Amino acid sequence: MNKYFNTQKHPNVFQIVYSNKFKMYDFTILNNNKVIYHYHFKNIKEINKLIQEYKNK
Repeated sequence: MNKYFNTQKHPNVFQIVYSNKFKMYDFTILNNNKVIYHYHFKNIKEINKLIQEYKNK
């Protein structure tokens, strides 16, 4: 599963990939195809909170 968020106001791309093997989400933020943030989460709600905080900046 991949989700992307990209607008003119927020040129970064948010990528979320779920691993069934590890039961975790791989969360990456890219800016101009460069990784600026990468982390693993067990809960999608934590990722949603991060995205909301970022969007409100």
